Parts: sequence; structure tokens; C-alpha cells
Amino acid sequence: MIKNTLLALVAVVSLGAAAPAFADENASGDSYDVLDDTSAAIVTRLQAQGVDASAVEDWGTSVRAYVTLEDGRQAFQYFDPDTLQPVAN
Repeated sequence: MIKNTLLALVAVVSLGAAAPAFADENASGDSYDVLDDTSAAIVTRLQAQGVDASAVEDWGTSVRAYVTLEDGRQAFQYFDPDTLQPVAN
């Protein structure tokens, strides 16, 4: 029984270690440089630029940020994944 438990534990740990390798790829297998940073780090970088971002996600060739505008409304804003400069989408 202990042997089976250890084998199951090793299998789970192995799968967990492999999961991050898949996280940086989209459906076509292309990796995104922006995902080298964590989402929290990207939000922090946007906030340092004066963007009131609360969350981010990859959106095609851009980064989509969830932003609170000055009047309190929520909006999406799009940024270049390398420079985090605003882009029109």
C-alpha cells in the first residue's frame, strides 16, 4: 500500500511540474513573451505607467487589461505585449 501511495505521489508531482511548461503556449503552440512575467507583475507595471489595471490576459497579439476609468466605469484596454504601450484594437 505504501508503494502504491508513493507511486501515485510521484505521478502527481511529475504532472504538476510539467503543467507550467504548457501555460506559456496558445492553441497553435506559439509562446508569448509577455507570459514570462506573471499577471501580477504585468498589472504592477501597468499601474506604474498610470493605468488603473486590476487584471490582464493575453488577447491575440495584445495584452488585454481590465481597467477602472476615472469616472469609475470598467473598460478593457489593449497593450503591446513587449512594451506595454497602448494599442488600438
